[in-house]
Amino acid sequence: MPETLGNPLATDVDSSRGGERNGGLMARARNIILHYHIFKNAGSTFSMALERNFGQSFGQLHAPRHDERISADALLDFVRVRPDIVAISSHHLSPPAPATDSVQFHEVLLLRDPLDRIRSMYDFYRRAAITDDPLTLEAKCVALPEFLEYLIETRQNLVSNAQTNVVANAGAKIPENCDLNRALAILRATAVVGVVENFDFCVLQAEHSLRPLFPELDLSYVRENVTPFRAKELQSRLDRFRQACGEKLYTKLVELNRFDMELVAAAGAESLRRWRDISRQPMRLRNFRRRVHQRTIIRSVTDQFRRLQRVGKRAAGLLSHQD
Repeated sequence: MPETLGNPLATDVDSSRGGERNGGLMARARNIILHYHIFKNAGSTFSMALERNFGQSFGQLHAPRHDERISADALLDFVRVRPDIVAISSHHLSPPAPATDSVQFHEVLLLRDPLDRIRSMYDFYRRAAITDDPLTLEAKCVALPEFLEYLIETRQNLVSNAQTNVVANAGAKIPENCDLNRALAILRATAVVGVVENFDFCVLQAEHSLRPLFPELDLSYVRENVTPFRAKELQSRLDRFRQACGEKLYTKLVELNRFDMELVAAAGAESLRRWRDISRQPMRLRNFRRRVHQRTIIRSVTDQFRRLQRVGKRAAGLLSHQD
């Protein structure tokens, strides 16, 4: 079950960390993987892999409300009262992680093409159960263009450089040029960085860099929360999104996300640079994708078995009523 914190108001965290934020593995009393779960950035897939690896030593840390942030002090308090925790995933934390003498956080940051992310966000709200987030209701009531125009008018922070905002400002304001520069600096100092479009490269780099501290780490995965029937290729999805939006709205969204596009491009380049530093990439990638395939098959068989069990129980119930 995810942990929930009170008093989640975000505080500024000193980003001048010198050699302590170099993304490398450091000798510390305690090492913790810290995954920033940005909404619709393959975060559920990554966090489930962490949970499978660490079990009770994995924690999901959430604020009481969907639109609140967890402060650095609150994160440290949580770590102090949970000495068993070795991996954390949170929708409500933002980089950079706090610097302490007792804990080394190994941060994981996954980004996504901003327009594809906006499309996926709408699709998610359309099929999600209604929650305290009013957008789950709004998306069900209007078509895509009307929904996006509503966000631009009332909640521009959700559709205007949202990832730059989270990385640089903990979601506090619409980003400016200086915020992009800050986000780029944070990105380069992050232990594990990548983009959804090259997810396997990012995850393999995470395995490679973190295994000296977590020797049994296996980040093979099963995809979670994927939009049904979505096009496989990014460009195909963007073409369909453009057609659904219309040229004027699409152009507006491109302009509103120019910082995010630069940040995502930088994340992709940094991820590939780190990937190329790993030896025997083709063999590692083949082995990793074999693990992913095997895990996906096992999940499929398990899900099918559970469905059959449920059908059997319902059938047995109907037969008992007939008797």
